[in-house]
Amino acid sequence: MTFIGIDIGTTRTKALLYRPGSPSRRIVASATPTVSTHLGDFRDAEAVFATVVDCISMLLADLRPAERAEIEGIGLTSLSEEVVLVTSSGITAGPMPAWYTSVAKAQALDAGIDPSFSWTKLSWAFEQLSSARSPSFTEHAVAAIKQVTTLNSYVAGRLAGIDRYPVDESHASRSGFFDVRSGQWQRAIFEQTGWKAELLPELVVPGSVVSTVDPGLAAQWGLPPAARVVLAGHDHFCGAFGNGVREDGQLYISAGTSEAHCLIVSELPKFPLPPTVGVGRFVDGTHFYLHRQLASGHLYRQWTGLLGIDDEDSRSQEDQKLFAEPIGSRGTTIIPGFDGDTSSSVLNVKAGSSPHTVLRALLEGLACAALHIDRELVTFTNRPIERIIASGIPCQSPFWQHLRGHVTAAPLYITDEEEAPALGAALLCQRATAGAATIGTDCITSSHATTTDASLEADYDKLFSRFERELARTATPSNRVIR
Repeated sequence: MTFIGIDIGTTRTKALLYRPGSPSRRIVASATPTVSTHLGDFRDAEAVFATVVDCISMLLADLRPAERAEIEGIGLTSLSEEVVLVTSSGITAGPMPAWYTSVAKAQALDAGIDPSFSWTKLSWAFEQLSSARSPSFTEHAVAAIKQVTTLNSYVAGRLAGIDRYPVDESHASRSGFFDVRSGQWQRAIFEQTGWKAELLPELVVPGSVVSTVDPGLAAQWGLPPAARVVLAGHDHFCGAFGNGVREDGQLYISAGTSEAHCLIVSELPKFPLPPTVGVGRFVDGTHFYLHRQLASGHLYRQWTGLLGIDDEDSRSQEDQKLFAEPIGSRGTTIIPGFDGDTSSSVLNVKAGSSPHTVLRALLEGLACAALHIDRELVTFTNRPIERIIASGIPCQSPFWQHLRGHVTAAPLYITDEEEAPALGAALLCQRATAGAATIGTDCITSSHATTTDASLEADYDKLFSRFERELARTATPSNRVIR
């Protein structure tokens, strides 16, 4: 048996072929299409669907008919917050804002909703469709819209050749109108966007079978008629699942432009959480997650540019220069913004400091900020973090591993899985078709524990204590210390 995992990412769409018991992976990728507008990037769901079809065709191109006949399903994961409006004629109303394109921000803040959530895209779309002069939806009006769904659900429905588009709970968790605790849509909050609640789609647990693959596509690809389409869930959390994060007390770090920290819990705290802490339903359909993030990759690129060292060194050369700087960066401290805040406070830069002194101070500040939010998440669960698993390009740096291994809330493991979200989607497809008991962690390519030096522990403890003092002194709404 073989499974396909599809990951619709912000910049690339990946297709992965997974055969249980085989260490090899076949992976193909294409650019995820966008539409440029005066507001920023938009996404055309029809173009994304066409890209997914092309990726699957490329993935299967070299397979023999007998190998294609072994494929049991297609699991689909994608970026979150993006929505699709489906008309009564079964077509989309038009391109919609990408998750990172800011629209209706003021309305969201007034309603107490995260401006990145799907709510803002729907509020903007209702205003556009209500305007006779709207340039965004020239052929449709509000009355023509019959369904609201997410991007991955729309693509899954198209792959199955059906006209219903259920939404899984992990994606619903990022909508702004889903009650994570009860697992129900918040109809009144949805209707604040202007849309009627009857447009809300069916809710399903992550890993649910949508239907079998559309007969025409199955014939085109040589798949068996029983091959199924599965909604795997949110890409960050499919990545966690693909990297073996499955248990209560495990924390997953997805390091990239945004560094996501996701703590898996069996139940949510009974008390209200601060607005900086995201909550949602995990892709296994039974656990929840607590979530915070840092703009680590964004700040790294910003600071290497400011310091004039972007693209100056190879990663190994940069690591050597960072290792040459002392712990504590000669007294320089950088306090990064938390969550979506990309600002930072720079303190005590000494005369004679080099660009790599400041860069090390930034990376130390990010490591301390990561420990700060991980300890904060622990205070909400009353149980320690058992293991931290980190994935992403920054994690492959020996200096990153050294620093984060010493400034950590739990033993830190680095995974080398190349396309963890697509693998997670394939595994959840396997679970949906073959049963949960068949899903182990032996499919993970490799992971290793970071090594630490006991002689350095005191210096790193002092570094974190200094960071906490300065953080308390310079506290902002995004990084205010929770007691």
